[in-house]
Formats: sequence, structure tokens, C-alpha cells
Amino acid sequence: MSKILLPFFLSTMTFCVFGQNDILDARLNYSDGDEVTITGIVTSSGELGSVRYIQDATAGIAIYPGNDWTGFDTPEPGDEVTVTGELSTFNGLLEVGPDISSLAINSSGNPLPEPQLIDVTEIGEDVEGELVKIEGCQFDVAGEVFGEDNTYGFQSNGNSGVIYVRTTNPLVGENIPWGELTITAIGSQFSFDGEGGYQILPRGLDDFSGSSSINIASVVNVDNYTTTSFDVQWFTDVEGDTKIEYGLTSALGEEITVDELVVDHSLSMTNLDPATVYYLRVTSTNGVDTAYSQIRPYVTRSLSSGTIRAYFTGSVDNSVATIEQASSLGTATNDTIAAYIAGAQSTLDIAMYNINDQTIVNAINEAYDNGVEIRYIAQGTNANIGFGQMNDGIPIHEREDDQGSGMHNKFVIVDADDTDNCWLLTGSTNFTTEGLVNDFNNVILFQEQSLCAGFKLEFEEMWGSDTNEPDPDNSKFGVEKSYDTPSQYYAADIAVEAYFSPSDLVNSQIISTISTTNDELDFALLAFTRDDIGDAIVEVNDDFFASARGIIEQTGSESSQFNFLDANGVDVYSHAGIGGQLHHKYCLVDPNNTSSDPIVLTGSHNWSSSANNFNDENIVVVHDARVANLYYQEFIKRWNEFGVSVEERGEFDLELYPNPVSEELTLVPSSTELMKYNIISIDGKIVEQGAVQGWTTIDCSDFNSGVYTLILETGLAKKFVKQ
Repeated sequence: MSKILLPFFLSTMTFCVFGQNDILDARLNYSDGDEVTITGIVTSSGELGSVRYIQDATAGIAIYPGNDWTGFDTPEPGDEVTVTGELSTFNGLLEVGPDISSLAINSSGNPLPEPQLIDVTEIGEDVEGELVKIEGCQFDVAGEVFGEDNTYGFQSNGNSGVIYVRTTNPLVGENIPWGELTITAIGSQFSFDGEGGYQILPRGLDDFSGSSSINIASVVNVDNYTTTSFDVQWFTDVEGDTKIEYGLTSALGEEITVDELVVDHSLSMTNLDPATVYYLRVTSTNGVDTAYSQIRPYVTRSLSSGTIRAYFTGSVDNSVATIEQASSLGTATNDTIAAYIAGAQSTLDIAMYNINDQTIVNAINEAYDNGVEIRYIAQGTNANIGFGQMNDGIPIHEREDDQGSGMHNKFVIVDADDTDNCWLLTGSTNFTTEGLVNDFNNVILFQEQSLCAGFKLEFEEMWGSDTNEPDPDNSKFGVEKSYDTPSQYYAADIAVEAYFSPSDLVNSQIISTISTTNDELDFALLAFTRDDIGDAIVEVNDDFFASARGIIEQTGSESSQFNFLDANGVDVYSHAGIGGQLHHKYCLVDPNNTSSDPIVLTGSHNWSSSANNFNDENIVVVHDARVANLYYQEFIKRWNEFGVSVEERGEFDLELYPNPVSEELTLVPSSTELMKYNIISIDGKIVEQGAVQGWTTIDCSDFNSGVYTLILETGLAKKFVKQ
């Protein structure tokens, strides 16, 4: 909002105010388009971009010249400036500019205003543009790394706040500090509709301070998961004792302590129950000071089968199948989803952006008629036409604001507490005719109780209760949510990660996944606007031993990464204008290299700032060669049909002979262009890597007898038999 509600006077400031208006007068009595002249001390620099914040004895405000300060002397912290310009509101933030007619630097080197000590609940319009200080802060994701253009949640006295780190902030690349901190920052706002979205803007590491003599100096690492145990390890910067407080709720209640003073702390949690979420906090004490981690949930392995299934709405290319042929459901996708929903025996939790498919609505009604307890969360600003045919007894809770895409999740939890009948369904598709019939989408299912438990926690955070009725007063969407779901799971022996936006740093998780690429990165995306992910892909592609390629649907906007990737040598093609929207949000890491770590990353999360910072989204990261190859079959079909035009492909082909082969295999390409290749065995392992340029021979004498697939970097695949 552009109007301040209550005046606040900073009694600690003694400098004089010049100009026709003080800042509070400008905020209270003038509107967008009005010209004001104000004087104040600059409190920020380029770490927040071209915007500068200034403050006088009455209030603070942003001044924004546009993209840069061309035509003016660039203001720096400690400068006293007088600025004349028009007021405007940008996503809720009141600012002078970008129409600035004059700016004068009256003096430099002035002391900055004393930060106002506030509670985290007081971040709002009353302190917008002002330096503030909040004590007792703990970051939700301490130990991780600050990324660019990201929001980060923190807790103080049981309440939540948000900081925002811009691309130009020196915090980018620094570790997020542990322990209780005092944060000094500038009050700000970013909200598409001008309501809420209040956040604070630290300017660097100096804006964080702590007084403890002992601090946690690492991520709390939890591994060696079994159905009844897991191990916990962390480091401190000085010696301290080792304690874990834990319980079935965030209230904890149990503890394990080892009195020996060490810096390397390790404890095993034993005698636990399968598929059960345990909350824990690690602490280490030295003298009178104690270092605390945030309270985080972790989940034991389950006794479920761990079955993972993947389906695609579009056609697939089974010629590159190495373990199992992928399934294209086409117009039967809704029938398959409906079958899982109708198969629910006790509970059904649905978080779906939009629905109009009658077959799925009928399945939901059938489950309800069979006595299944159903809870449904949706984005309230969508049509959700299917609600008109849904049983009136089914409780529906809607996110009503219009921040970004809002509640953009697409997941279903079937019988979350049933070891053998539970299923988690997620992926990229909405329950609409467009999503299920016309668009290219994917659906992935897990028969895995621990994963269902994690998604149920996320669901109930949005639902606001663990009962069958939502609690709107306790419901949390978007930036109000906390990082309070487990991230690590196992489906049988397959490692699976799950993250939710905006609390879980999903863009950072995407970058971390991309950065594990050793050989090949493939991506198929509806929207891709994040610079940091674009940089990560270019870095992969610049590796001599690795390559990246992908398809993007939305390529017309200035913020699209398409042109950047193309200019930096990434093999990327536009799907814009081709029939059927490419609605996927997946990438594949080393899908043909089982000696690496084949990965599928998929879910509802577009690679955009709205998805990362405002929407309710989810991703799953599956570490499995079989699942990676299923998605690879879909990718190759899209790549060959849509990624490269017929004109660009030309008549390129590759002949192999003799086939079957006993010793030397000759490759005869129809072009002299240099192309890398992989040879994949029937079990998905890479047995040979190289490059073909003109006639090339490969020594196959040491290959075991069997069927092999040679795959070029263009996606062209040829099978041959080794005798």
C-alpha cells in the first residue's frame, strides 16, 4: 500500500530536514503522480539495485531513477540528498521516481539514522523505507547459501519474517548464518496487488550480528535412514556438548545428551517408528552460551513398496528405452488419475491449481460417496469449473490473493496413513481439459508412505488444521509458510527429495541439482526466467565433458532465458507456436549415465521468480536411472518432433555396420559435423563415450554380447547387436 497508516518519529535523529515536504508528509498527503521535494540521508547502495532508500527524522522512502543513475550523481550511504520527482507505487512500495526532475547531494559522510528496534510482527507500512533492527532471529535454512533474487524466511519470538536478497547483494554466495541473530535492514514491500508482502532488506553480512561464544558452523546433516533410525551430525565453531531435542511435534519433549566437549557432533536416533515424522533441534553448550539449530522435521523410511510410476500426456519414443518403456496415456490420462482417486479407502487430500475435468470430478465424488474423508485446496481466483459438479459436502479451501499464480501446486495424497494403499501423485498437469488432453504434461506417482507424510504436512500448513475442516485463521500460503517439511525420503532404495515454494529455496535446489551434471542435462519447460538457473546451465554446457540442451515454451518475453542460453552456446529450441503447449517443468541430469547419478526433477514449479518467491509450488527430485530414462523417452520425442525443425535437422542420419558386430563398428554420418555420442547397454550403463566426425570406427571387441543403443547429442538413437 502506498499510504502509511500511523506516523512514526525517530527521536534519535538530529539532522535538519530541507525542502517543501518532509518524508512523512509526502507519504501521508500526496498520491501517485504528485510531485514532491524531500531531503534525507541515503541508507542503501547498489546492493539493492539502482533504488536508494532515504530517511529523515519522520519516515523513510525509496527513490528510483529507473535502471541506473544516468544524468545524476549516484547517491551513496551517508549522503544527504534533496530529490524532486513524482510519487509512484511499484508492487506496493511507495517511491519517488522513476520520473525524477532533480537530485542534489548536499553533503556526504553523514552518520546513518539509528535503526529502530521493532518486533518481527511490526514489519509493515509504518516502517517502510526505514532502517529497522530485529533481535532473536533464526533463519529457516541456516547453513545453506544465499542465492540471487531470493526470499528467506526467519523466525523471531515465535513469529515469521522474510528478507529479500537481490542479485547485486554481496550476500549472494555467502552461507546463511546459524544461531540467534540481530538483523539490521530496511523495511520494504513487494506485493502484486499492493496488499501485504512486507519484507526487510539487509545490505550485507554486516547487517547480521550475534553475541554467542559458540555457534553451529555447518548444516545439520541427517543420513543413514532406516525404518527405525537415522544419524545426525553437525559442527560447531568451538567445543561444546552434544544434545538433540526431539519429539512427534515441534514442541519436542525428549532429549539425548553427550557431555563430552567436541566440535564434531554425532548422534544416532534409534527405536523410532517407520514412516514417522520426528521434529528435532540440535544444541551445543559451552559455558553460559548455547548454540541452537532451527527445529526441523525428518521422516524415517516406510514399509511401503516404494513403487514409482510415470505417465505422459504426449507421445514418447520407446526406441531409447533401456530398462522399461515409458507410457503415453494421451486422452486416457484423466482415467488413470481418476482410478487412483477412486481407489482411496480412507482419506484424500488434493491441492490442485485448477479443475474442470468431469471424469476426475466423478472419481472424487465416488470416493466421497464411499466414505472417504476428502480435503481440497485450490487457487480461488481460477474458474475451477469442476467445483460446480462436486459434492457439496466436500470441504474446499481456496487461496484468495493473486500473488503470482497463487496456489499453483498439483498434488494428490491418497490414504496417507495406509502403508500399502498410500499414493502420492504429482507432476505438471492441472485437472483441466487443456492440461490432460492438449498440453504436454507428466504425472509421477509414488507408493511411499513417508513421502505422503511430508506432503501431508505441507497440505495441512495451507489447510490450517489437521482436521477435516480448514482453519482460515491459521492457514498459511506463500511467504507466510515456513520450511517445516522433510526434504529427504526413500522410495524403497531410491533417494527422493521434495521441496516446496516459497519456503524451501526451490530455485537453489534446482541449481544444486543441475550442478551435479557430469555428462548430459536435458530440460523441458513452460517458463524459464531465472538468471541464476540460466547461469548454472551455461556453466554445465561450458564443461568440455558435459552438454546441455532443452526446449522452452514461453520464449517471447524479455525476461525469458531463451536468448541468453542460445547466445551462450546452449542447444535450446522454442516450442512457441507449435500445437499443444509444452507445460512441463522438468530436467534430467545424466539420464544415460548410470555410473553418475541419473536424476529427474519435476513438479509444478516453473523456473521463475514468482514460482520461487510467491507461489505455493512443489518439486520432487528422483535419483533413479529407470525413472530418468522414462522421462528421457518423452524428452527425445519432444526434441525430435518439436525441438529441432525439419529444416534444421535436414537429412542428417547415421548408418552403423556391420550390425550385428563382432569387433569393429563403423559409423557413417550424413554430415561431417562433430557430434558427441554415448553407447548405452541394455541395463542403462554407458559403456563408451566419444565423438563422430565423418567415418568413425569403434572397437566393440570387449563389449559383452547383447543389444546396445548409440545416442548422439542431437537425440538420434540407433540400436546394434554385439555378437
